[in-house]
Amino acid sequence: MYSTRGLIAALALSAMSVAFLWLTDIPLGVPDEWTWERISTSDAGPELALGAAQAAIAGVVYILIAWLGSRRIANCSRLELVGWLLGIVSVGFGWLLAVQEAPPSGWRLSKTAFVLYYPGSSGYFHKARYDIPDTAEFLRGYEDLMAEGDVLHVGTHPPGLFLLYRAMIGQLERRPALAEFIVSTATESITEAFGIVDANLRRTGKELTTADRAVIWLATLLTQACCVLALVPIFLLMRRSQSRETSWRVAAFWPLLPALAIFIPKSDVLFVLPAALLTWAWLCAARRQSFLLGAVAGAIGWAGLFCSLAFLPIGLIALVASQFDTIKLSDDQAADKQPLKAVLRRLMTPVLLWKPLLGGVAAVAGLTLIVFQLCEMNLLNVWIHNYHNHAGFYAQFERTVWKWWLVNPLELIFAAGVPVIFLLIRSAKRDLATWRTALQYPLLVSFLSVWTLLWLSGKNSGEAARLWCPLLPVLLAVAAGGLVNPVVSSDESGAESTDEESINERRWLVLLSCQAIVGAATVIRVSGFHF
Repeated sequence: MYSTRGLIAALALSAMSVAFLWLTDIPLGVPDEWTWERISTSDAGPELALGAAQAAIAGVVYILIAWLGSRRIANCSRLELVGWLLGIVSVGFGWLLAVQEAPPSGWRLSKTAFVLYYPGSSGYFHKARYDIPDTAEFLRGYEDLMAEGDVLHVGTHPPGLFLLYRAMIGQLERRPALAEFIVSTATESITEAFGIVDANLRRTGKELTTADRAVIWLATLLTQACCVLALVPIFLLMRRSQSRETSWRVAAFWPLLPALAIFIPKSDVLFVLPAALLTWAWLCAARRQSFLLGAVAGAIGWAGLFCSLAFLPIGLIALVASQFDTIKLSDDQAADKQPLKAVLRRLMTPVLLWKPLLGGVAAVAGLTLIVFQLCEMNLLNVWIHNYHNHAGFYAQFERTVWKWWLVNPLELIFAAGVPVIFLLIRSAKRDLATWRTALQYPLLVSFLSVWTLLWLSGKNSGEAARLWCPLLPVLLAVAAGGLVNPVVSSDESGAESTDEESINERRWLVLLSCQAIVGAATVIRVSGFHF
């Protein structure tokens, strides 16, 4: 594991990041183009203290479960492992609720009512509620709608999210008792926000119905559930190359990433689960040379693309990682005594992946054809329109690309938290230096390559902390190498090994606690939305 000096450096940098947010007014972004807003805390003394205490209690409970799980995870049965994963997911869900309720009033979970209802922040609920009386007709005309060239929420996305909201609205309008129950579970802050939205609507002759409230709150819960459930495929993704204990310890950082709590209920957070599932399923398909798993990965990727083009870089990361992984396995199998065989297997890598590739292509093509036949909608044209509309955003809203080249990596640091970035840098430094033996090398190189291309392309000039949320599962997975225990030599005594493991455990707990503090401090201070 990392040295005491490295741990102290990570703690010092974490403290500096918190001080930057709380003690300075330096803009979070590029002024006159895009900045994240700091939440005012000057008049929120007792309220702020109560919120911080609430987050602290939730953080202690979460870290306690993570620690207890780390003690059992290495040798427990598969059934117990499932129990521990469900347990940490549950307390992670509670942590996200608590930390979102920690900021001053007006900036808590109340944000979800404003974000999801008003079209300026999202637009999916609003269009599904008022502009889609007939779903079949909506899909038939979707290509024409995209051709209109809207560069905001509607024109840059395929129809998946609109259909999701339309389905929830229809189901809850037909089940008023269920809608009443869902609304009764809402927090006080979001109930108050519903009242504000309803009061504004009544001035225009409309009202926020019980079904409307239920859909918005259910969408929030669904987004948060998908967010925290991503911990499971992240754990499985790391298990391909790391021990159970290391995978558990790194996966425990997941719910503590600040960007997740800040940007709930935006769809970018909803996408982290299918993004993690896609990466894991495809790498498993490639390693096992499985047509069926390739088709499963293709179906997951298609479902993601049915909602957002954000899954293109995720799919590219998975594909490139599988290429490197196959080459590495080929080299290991060929051995040093057969260099010609190793070279030939390198050249044949695309051929070796023909089964999962065929399965993935079959799934994507088949589902696209089904949509074309049933809905009279050409998804290929929709995706092309989405791409051009997204590019049109920067034609209407000027961005200085070189400034965002400087700002975006800093946004990523604040979005993930300094402790996680510390693990990522340590993992990259070690694995790139020992690439022939590094188990995490294929995914690391793939992630860094695709992220660098995305960063330098200028496609995310502004709001990168939110737009890059689907990349965070892979980021955390490749950071696992930064937490790997040092190899214990065979002549070390059992007592020395135990002492080393005890030290490593304490360092991990310190770093995990630091991540929780950084996460809470960031969520309480920074808003992901402009109201």
